[in-house]
Amino acid sequence: MNVFKKDSCPVISRCTRCCDQYHCPFCETFKTISQLSIDNHVENHLKLAVHHDGISTYYKVCSNCSMMYRYQEFTDGIHNFNDHLLLSLHLCVILRNALQNHTAVSRVVSILEATAKVKFPKDIVLHGYLHFEALSSHVYSYTCINCGYHPKVVIMDLHKKGVFTIPFSEIATPPSEFKGDTNIVSFWESITMEMIGRGFLSSGRKNPFVVYPSYDFWAPWIGPNTRKSDIVLNTEHAKLQKTKSCDVPDLDVTEERLGDELFNVKVDAVRKLCKECGLDTKGSRMDLVLRLRTEMQNRSAYDKIFQQIWGASGGWAVIMCPCGIVYSIKFNIRAESPRDFADLLLSWKHFPNVVIYDFARGLAAHVNLREADSLPFSPHEGRLAAPTTANIQLAKEGKLKVNLPWLKNKKEDENTNCHPLTGSSEHYALYDKFHEFNTKDPRDALRRVQVVPELCGWVNTQTAEQLFAAMRKNNYFLNMLTPSGHTFLMRNIIHHYNTAQNKNMEDSLRKVVSPSDQLTFNVYGQIVLGTAPQSLNDSEGLSCDILQKGPVKPSPTQVSGPTQVSGPTQVSGPTQGSGPTQGSGPTQGSGPTQGSVIDMTALQNIQPNRACWMHPHTSNQIKMINNALNEKESEKQFLAQVETIVLDRSDFMTLGNPNNVEGTAIVRDIADLKVT
Repeated sequence: MNVFKKDSCPVISRCTRCCDQYHCPFCETFKTISQLSIDNHVENHLKLAVHHDGISTYYKVCSNCSMMYRYQEFTDGIHNFNDHLLLSLHLCVILRNALQNHTAVSRVVSILEATAKVKFPKDIVLHGYLHFEALSSHVYSYTCINCGYHPKVVIMDLHKKGVFTIPFSEIATPPSEFKGDTNIVSFWESITMEMIGRGFLSSGRKNPFVVYPSYDFWAPWIGPNTRKSDIVLNTEHAKLQKTKSCDVPDLDVTEERLGDELFNVKVDAVRKLCKECGLDTKGSRMDLVLRLRTEMQNRSAYDKIFQQIWGASGGWAVIMCPCGIVYSIKFNIRAESPRDFADLLLSWKHFPNVVIYDFARGLAAHVNLREADSLPFSPHEGRLAAPTTANIQLAKEGKLKVNLPWLKNKKEDENTNCHPLTGSSEHYALYDKFHEFNTKDPRDALRRVQVVPELCGWVNTQTAEQLFAAMRKNNYFLNMLTPSGHTFLMRNIIHHYNTAQNKNMEDSLRKVVSPSDQLTFNVYGQIVLGTAPQSLNDSEGLSCDILQKGPVKPSPTQVSGPTQVSGPTQVSGPTQGSGPTQGSGPTQGSGPTQGSVIDMTALQNIQPNRACWMHPHTSNQIKMINNALNEKESEKQFLAQVETIVLDRSDFMTLGNPNNVEGTAIVRDIADLKVT
């Protein structure tokens, strides 16, 4: 297919490269020596052309087999969906940004209809946009440039309102030999192929690439650098079993949540639900809910209530880093349970050291039961201390503190099978702040985040809830899609969300570092300074004297989140186009010179020296001071972090500018000095 402005056509002239004949500009094989013959041939093309508002489209047909050529030249700025619907790339980008702002494709099309006074097929435009995203070269890295490929702390939760319609009766029981292993690449290629296949189907023809939900071919998405391999776990079929091994805690927690959700349903709907379950429909809302709670002990009744209250599918579960980047997403077929998050964690290459979840006890018990030989959550079954009476009481009173220094500085003596960023093999399951008081087990007081000083003030345990608060604005259109359309578009939306978050962090980081510094990625996917700093002899670089406390021990330079300085200097921020260093993988920072200078200037290796007090400020220091005291910028902008202390601009503004110090205050201070 070719697209031209109306009443314009390619110039026809004799070939001067391979022959002296006329070539058809639309057919690659048609040649003739006759001017009349080529004119008649091109005229036939023009008769078949489609003309619309100044645009004409032409298509080619193979002269040998009569197969029609397909136009897919995106370099022309046009995306061809099905040879009938053509979308400009500019419109596709508008639709992408609209989805990021929780506006459905149908609403954007309605705006275009009102503007152009023309009707457009909304469903076909949506399929055309999905077709565009499927053919785009996205790298769904799902990685934070601050935390790298393997975050040491993660936050997990379920968005239970993000569902798709699914008839459970049509889902076949998986084969007996199926153990939960699923090829993640094959599954998502099949989903993508369904989106692409829609563009090749004639009206009314069934798509042969449709992917239906099944227990043995349904996979989550985990970034390629985060997962162990392309074979990941999805053991949702085990929820069908009626044995009381691993699934007892799963059913208990979901019953409790379902019971809470029943209070949000209208009384008429609750009565109808009681009637479907064969229960008495008389009484108040509380009476009806209590009857349904009792009936939910029966698994079949539980499934029926779940479909009515929660939606058809089980929502989507996510694992996030403290920076708010989604690392894994799983679209549940059935009700949520710790099993879903265990599948994700056990599919990771490196198990996180700290996992924050609203049912931490159930998660730790389930994972340790499945991996009895290795016991991933240890020591103390994922608690922060031994569950003694004294420790429990201190934790309840807020007096117990358990330091995990390796969260800030990697251990020098690494444990066996340790996390690459911490050097520790300890793994803890903690409650988020919203659910830490919901548990009835007193030992769960040892699973509170505030017990760990390194986590206080750094980790926002409600990161996932904040993501869901934004994403639930998409439910009105996502929940109307097919299962495959829902999963494909949701993964794509989260990908663009991650990219935007990483870009914002990178922009914040570049405001802190010197413009001459280059940023790159280390082997763990973390953004680092890539150029060696200036020589210590350079007066413009480091003009003050530095006294070392002891021999310098080399350690990796790391740049992370807001600028962190603790142990090895950490500066952090994030970049992601489609993941750290798309296509080419991470690169290492500069060599030993950089590491030695960084170590020499690390806080633990220096001490105050009066000799540098009277030195004039360097140009870089002046820029940093002016930036910190810039009243035009936001007072909440992050500027620095030392250990667990985070400083923003408002903290620096309290110091004031030396030029603005009040004269009377100086006189008073001098008088005080003379008295002392």
